[in-house]
Amino acid sequence: MPVSPVELWLTGHHDVFNPESCTFMTLSNRNHEEQVPDPASQAKVRTALLTIQILFGINYLASKIIVTELSPAAWAVLRTSGAFAVLAIVAIARRRRLPPRRDLWLLAVCALFGVVFNQGFFLEGLSRTTVGRSALICSQIPTFVLLFSVLARQETLTWRKALGFAAGIAGVLVLLGADRFTLDHRYLAGDLLTLTNAASFALFVVISRRVMARNDPLAATAVIFFFGTVGMMVYGASSLLATDFSVITPELGWVMVYVILGATVVTYFLNLWAVKRVQATRVALYIFLQPVIAAALGVVFRGEDITLRFLVATALIFTALLLRDSVKKGKTV
Repeated sequence: MPVSPVELWLTGHHDVFNPESCTFMTLSNRNHEEQVPDPASQAKVRTALLTIQILFGINYLASKIIVTELSPAAWAVLRTSGAFAVLAIVAIARRRRLPPRRDLWLLAVCALFGVVFNQGFFLEGLSRTTVGRSALICSQIPTFVLLFSVLARQETLTWRKALGFAAGIAGVLVLLGADRFTLDHRYLAGDLLTLTNAASFALFVVISRRVMARNDPLAATAVIFFFGTVGMMVYGASSLLATDFSVITPELGWVMVYVILGATVVTYFLNLWAVKRVQATRVALYIFLQPVIAAALGVVFRGEDITLRFLVATALIFTALLLRDSVKKGKTV
């Protein structure tokens, strides 16, 4: 009796193409995790993950600038539909094959959590809180990813992972001054929306790993943003129609272009490309770098001071990456 796609997904199995026999073979999720990439491949993954964090690190300030002029709902529609248009054009130009029909529902679920909920809650939250508070809350995405990965039995909780995540969390909390973080009723709604965004994106990372094992990242990203655009239209179409586009200056326009191309198209594609090759927790762990990158950019471009807090936080976060990346030969990545 053939096994349904739903059963394969729930049991952690997926199909991998065998080029020698030109057939698909079903592998367990565990076996897929045990495939260790060569050093060159690992270097590409690290480069991709670092690029994502740089682009996302700039996105906090860029998005804050945008939502002070446009409503979060209207901008969410523009951002998502713009990203879909770019991805669709590139995918068609490169003649990428669409994912099989059986995977479309999973990609729709990815779009719901990774685009509609993630971007909607992020922008709504950011418009109601500060950039610093938003960055602090979003920095805990890796914690949610670890939790969801363990609950979904995609990964096991090892001492190395636990220590790595503990070091990463500690580093971010030190850098962002969590000891000075207090509940403030002025920002409570925005903070809760941002927390929901963090959990949603973490769930997206975990779910996407199931379906990305057998699909082209570019085509899959385009499909995700197609569904995401449909969902965002439901959420923000009325706000978009009521928008006064005269507020969009050339400077603001360039910021919007950056967010669509750099902080959306490139980051989502690289994220799905990476999650196809390594475990979800490793992809998520690099998110701890975002506050460090933001602080480093402040030092370079704004002449801000290098503080002891920054140095301690950087050391802790790089310790976290070292613990997670320095796996022994034959172990999972």
